Amino acid sequence: MAGVGAAEQVYKAFGAQVRKRREVLGLTQLQLSTHIGLTRGSVANIEAGRQSVLLHQFLAIAAALQQTPEQLLPTQTETPPTREQPEMPESVLNALKMIKKSAGTHAPSRR
Repeated sequence: MAGVGAAEQVYKAFGAQVRKRREVLGLTQLQLSTHIGLTRGSVANIEAGRQSVLLHQFLAIAAALQQTPEQLLPTQTETPPTREQPEMPESVLNALKMIKKSAGTHAPSRR
């Protein structure tokens, strides 16, 4: 199935961002899971890139990690093209650029 490899890379990069931020904040996987309403195992799977997240979960993760959602999005360099799909679709790249651009015009919420 085309794009499966690219999707896996996106989730691995996202998971790495989650793990890095969680560790910076000194949270355990269990503490993060309590904040976002998932199990500790789900958090471990998200951090390993084995579990995708729904939009409301993504937003809850960002809030719990005191980040704006755009700060958790992987960059294109973190998700290099695969043989299955040489590049991210132009529409996805444009959407990411718009999200990141709009994030630059708003001060991120810090708790």
